[in-house]
Amino acid sequence: MCVLIARVGPRPLLAANRDEAYARPFAAPRRWVAATPFWAPVDEEEGGTWIGVNGNGLLVAITNRSTLPEARGRASRGHLVAGALARPDLDAAAEWLERELARAARNPCQLLLVQEDRGRVVRVGEAPVEVRDLEPGVHVLSNLHEPDEVRFDLPAEPGWEALRPILADPSPRLPRGYAVCKRAGWRGTVASAFIEPGARFLFAGGPPDETDYETVPGYPG
Repeated sequence: MCVLIARVGPRPLLAANRDEAYARPFAAPRRWVAATPFWAPVDEEEGGTWIGVNGNGLLVAITNRSTLPEARGRASRGHLVAGALARPDLDAAAEWLERELARAARNPCQLLLVQEDRGRVVRVGEAPVEVRDLEPGVHVLSNLHEPDEVRFDLPAEPGWEALRPILADPSPRLPRGYAVCKRAGWRGTVASAFIEPGARFLFAGGPPDETDYETVPGYPG
């Protein structure tokens, strides 16, 4: 995952692009059966996911931290997202993440949790796990930047109309010349999502500058 745009507040939302190897297979979002059912795409290589929403309106997504080194043989980070989504609320998800990260080391990443007017970022790196609460408002995470280093010219409560062009923008608009929608040989933006809990889940199974978004079947159900 490369770029996450979240709104924390009474009407939360999450918009996100996933950057990955083009050859890595994935399946479109579906309903996962769990203690708290949730909707999320499937990483068919490792069995986890990178973004989703559960039946209680909890949003969870992940980015790598590509500026930090990784180690071979560590457990998949995508299972952190699935495990958090299976919890009933943000506090339970955060507590489960703390236990799971203490149990098994993961490569550097940052997890975003949003539920209504509460938001939290859990950052895994070379130092101890860092937990940061988010104030109400719009926040941006990227695998190549520090939290909120990336800023877009957005209204206080951006919706689909404001976020759709950003997700599809291939220009080098991010700090240090990166694009939101990337193409780089064997790797680039492979999928995009927009979620309003309890209202709609839109998903593009390809680069969003050339792939239509479709409504996820059965959501919110």
